[in-house]
Amino acid sequence: MKKNNPSDRRRYTRLDHLIPVEFQFCDSNQKLGDSKWYHAFSQDIGQGGLRLTVNHLSEAEVLLLNDKTVLLSLLVHIPVGEKEIHATAHAVWFQELKKEPFRQVAIGISYESIHPKDRQRLLQYVYFRRLIKTLAVVFTIFLGVVVVGTGFLDVRLRFENEQLLKNLSSNFQHTDLLEKNRDSLKLQMDSLQFLLSQSDRKIERLQKQLVLVRADDHASTLRLKETLVFLRKNQEAFKTDLSKLKEEKNLADNNVMVQRKEMSLLENKILDKLYHWLSVHQNRLTGLISSYEGAAAVEDWAFTYDQALAVIAFVHARDFSAASKILDFYLSAQKIDNGAVANAYYASNGEIAECVAHAGPNIWLALAMAHYMDKTKDMRYLSFVEGLARWLFSYQDADGGLKGGPTIAWYSTEHNLDAYAFYKMLAKLTQDQSYEQRAQQTLSWLNKNAFSRLGAPLIKRGKGDATIATDTYAWSITAIGPSMLAAQGMNPDEIMEFAINHCSVSVDYTKMDGAKARIKGFDFAKSEHMARGGVISCEWTAQMILAMKIMAQAHQQEGREDKALAYSRLAEAYISDLSKMIITSPSPVGQGDFCLPYASHESADTGHGWRTPEGRKTGSVAATTYAILAMRGINPLRLE
Repeated sequence: MKKNNPSDRRRYTRLDHLIPVEFQFCDSNQKLGDSKWYHAFSQDIGQGGLRLTVNHLSEAEVLLLNDKTVLLSLLVHIPVGEKEIHATAHAVWFQELKKEPFRQVAIGISYESIHPKDRQRLLQYVYFRRLIKTLAVVFTIFLGVVVVGTGFLDVRLRFENEQLLKNLSSNFQHTDLLEKNRDSLKLQMDSLQFLLSQSDRKIERLQKQLVLVRADDHASTLRLKETLVFLRKNQEAFKTDLSKLKEEKNLADNNVMVQRKEMSLLENKILDKLYHWLSVHQNRLTGLISSYEGAAAVEDWAFTYDQALAVIAFVHARDFSAASKILDFYLSAQKIDNGAVANAYYASNGEIAECVAHAGPNIWLALAMAHYMDKTKDMRYLSFVEGLARWLFSYQDADGGLKGGPTIAWYSTEHNLDAYAFYKMLAKLTQDQSYEQRAQQTLSWLNKNAFSRLGAPLIKRGKGDATIATDTYAWSITAIGPSMLAAQGMNPDEIMEFAINHCSVSVDYTKMDGAKARIKGFDFAKSEHMARGGVISCEWTAQMILAMKIMAQAHQQEGREDKALAYSRLAEAYISDLSKMIITSPSPVGQGDFCLPYASHESADTGHGWRTPEGRKTGSVAATTYAILAMRGINPLRLE
């Protein structure tokens, strides 16, 4: 027998893995003394035989392969079925592959005998493996196509999102230009109207003078008549110009109206994406929403304050099912300190994440329940809300001031503004005047400890704490309201002016499309007091936008249209810049939807005892939800 004759080779199918084969030398009677079993393996299987590879054969054992009277008794161990395949075969060819460090020989064998079922079983296994391999290739190609397709769709989606945000930004700018042009036309019309009225008075005066002139005073008569002719010609010119201005003004009004409709459509598209991001992140088991998407340090944490904001957004979108899932969780959630809820729970399993009960988050949960009850008239949360009210009473001092919670000595202006809003809501829902009395006590405390009418700051962060916190300025407007603030001797315009002058900052920001932009928003505190420089809080900027809208409405109601327009335009300018900070959700769940990061800078000191989350693309429930509320003009601290 030749050692290596290609013409003697059989066609094999090469598998992608090794099959163990045992063989023993035997004669035609399948006996050959005490021949041992040899361990071999095969990757090549054919219709009539196998290609074996065996190690550690001796010279004498190799010579047996040349003996045509010697057969091989085989045990083929295929990984299908429990029994190995039995067969006999003879060597057709062999090839010595290597001698060192051990002898390795390849052997081509042809079956002498094999049961038809075993042959079929072996061939079916080969077919099965080929099919699997083909399917794997097809699947790999398909997966590649899907990945490429998904990547293409993702790129396309991101491009569309970027275009949507660019369109909104350019729309804001275009609308502003159109409105300025319209205002300019109005000023010109007003100026012409004034000149016409002045001209009317002059003509009337000259006509009276003409009547009084002596009949023989021809020079005076002529001069007066010439002046009258001149003035009347000027009047005609004024009227012609005024008519043209009116046409231009009507056209400008129409352009502004069309532009505002387009802007409204764009805003609604963006709001839909923001709202959908919030909605799809709600955990089906607990109903909670993880507060930060992409922040490893607080992954899966659901802060109670954030859940309350989400409930209010759901309620005003009339998604009562989503709202009640969150509220129902808190009814059965683990409580601390006589029925108060914790500051944070894990969204996935509902266990406590931060075992602290501050007044603020508990009040906000109660506010959310109040919004739900007010909209649905479903009062099943009332007993729980009144229980939280009693819990708050235990931390309210004789002056009406509310402490931060159990074992806490500080008094926060923010918490007391929350409490004022909550007691007002509860008084409205229950018609119980004792809650109104609590609200007035809290307002009295704010007057005494938080509000300053002489010097800066106008609003302190807390009792004995003159630190500036931007949210206290926004929430004074949204919780108490401009008219009530004025009744307390606090000028709401001055409050807004102080916050704008001291807490508004401009920062360099890399937008979603990678472009750099100079963006204006509100810092957590007076930025000049912070070594870090300016940082924009998306949530607190949204709070200030809502306060501006409330101020615009208040001035409109009082007939001060100029001030109303100024606040409206200011709010739109900040919305325009805030929209530039919108990012596309980085998770598969929210892919394609919009959300807002917590702040313009990661891991930045807020100046109030905590830092902004890590990650430039960390989606924030609080920031996203407050932006939804602000853009829709929904005041979470008031019932409509």
